[in-house]
Amino acid sequence: MSLTSFLLGVGICHLLMALLVVWNRARTTHVALDQPLPTRPPTVHVLVPARNEESNIGDCIAALRAQDYPALRIRVIDDHSSDRTLQIIQQHAAEDLRVEPRQAPDLPKGWLGKPHALWSGSRDLTSDYVLFLDADVRLRPHAVRHAVLAALATQAGLVNMVPRLLAASFWERAAQPVIAQILFTFVDPVRVRDSESDFAVGYGPFMFFQRAAYEEIGGHAAVASEVVEDLRLAQRVKQARFPLAYVQGTNTVELRMYDSLRSLIAGWKKNFHIALGGAQWFAPIGALLLLLVYATPPVALLAALAYFAQHGGSAFSSKLLTVAALTYGADWLGRIALRATYGVTLRGVRGLGGALVAYILCASSYQAVMGRPVTWRGRSYPAA
Repeated sequence: MSLTSFLLGVGICHLLMALLVVWNRARTTHVALDQPLPTRPPTVHVLVPARNEESNIGDCIAALRAQDYPALRIRVIDDHSSDRTLQIIQQHAAEDLRVEPRQAPDLPKGWLGKPHALWSGSRDLTSDYVLFLDADVRLRPHAVRHAVLAALATQAGLVNMVPRLLAASFWERAAQPVIAQILFTFVDPVRVRDSESDFAVGYGPFMFFQRAAYEEIGGHAAVASEVVEDLRLAQRVKQARFPLAYVQGTNTVELRMYDSLRSLIAGWKKNFHIALGGAQWFAPIGALLLLLVYATPPVALLAALAYFAQHGGSAFSSKLLTVAALTYGADWLGRIALRATYGVTLRGVRGLGGALVAYILCASSYQAVMGRPVTWRGRSYPAA
């Protein structure tokens, strides 16, 4: 294969990804916010697990208190935090009777932290719906109403609300949009909704359940030892023949997953750990593809410009520069598509982002092969 053919192949790959992002966005369920609620709105209980979340929990609770939904209760479960998380929760509870602080019991053998905290906090609920919300999620004032309208429209046992992904630091802006583009390219909303397909998606930061469906599938007790419990819960919803909804929520739900390079690496190592499962062999292949797809366009354009400057207007240098520019343009079309459909901006540093994600993927695989435990928020979990 010639160099120009390779570059054209990379450009075509970016064009296909852009088309798939737009196509999948069009097939995602859209629920209008201007619909009226029932005369007696369904009751909603929000459960927020919090472990060492002093930088997030205050803003999270404030956003919940600002919701325009009338039948709402908020329960925040402190999971043995060593910082000011519990004090912040208690302060909000003193200001708003809808906010209820809870403390998770000691972690029993065989349980992981988040499933245990949520299971312990959900045992006595009587609401129609329950929203499991991570502390790093930010809600617009109509987010809960949007979720209720989506649940009523789809009759879903679980509503997945696709969030807008926020990125503030340099490495977040480099890596997070790369992962977002991959997810939005390959997650097929029709297969998620299809009751005959076993393909499921669970967005752990925002999981909106019919309480009856949640209890029927066994709740978090059924996924007590799962590192990434959201996917397993979604799979159980489908297995129990409840509808699974995949709803566009970028105008109501915002998520900043990680606030530093260290937490970004640790968090995605955990996620890749479970995503790879027994297919650790895929990690080097995936890493190579990431480097080829994301690092090639900017590197090729810079190299082609340098070659053109050195060799003048020769036929080959002109052809190489033209193809490299087309490939880089296709890369930019992918960025525009992601920005227009999901509000995610891919910065010019995404070549570095692709390299970082490739490193995390390989590091996660190496950790699993060596039998080393997954470490997250001060707790270690056994390798799969």
